[in-house]
Amino acid sequence: MALLIGLLELIGGVLLIAGVLTRIASSLLAIEMLGVMIYIKKIQSFSGGGGLELELLAFVILLTIIVLGPGRISISHVIKKIPRLLQ
Repeated sequence: MALLIGLLELIGGVLLIAGVLTRIASSLLAIEMLGVMIYIKKIQSFSGGGGLELELLAFVILLTIIVLGPGRISISHVIKKIPRLLQ
């Protein structure tokens, strides 16, 4: 499982930085962050030792990217051959 999560983080991060398939990559990373918050951190506390603030911040940022999509300087916006739903 660690190999799959590592590949998801690596490939998803590269796709987000490049601006290609951002909604798909953000969705997969958001699911992973939700799993981290529930299974790894066990929703103990918001801040402090073992807190969720970093994971929750990453989750909210990924949800924002899912809703808003890639920006104007992303590769998928420049190419315009990728359907808007997949951007």
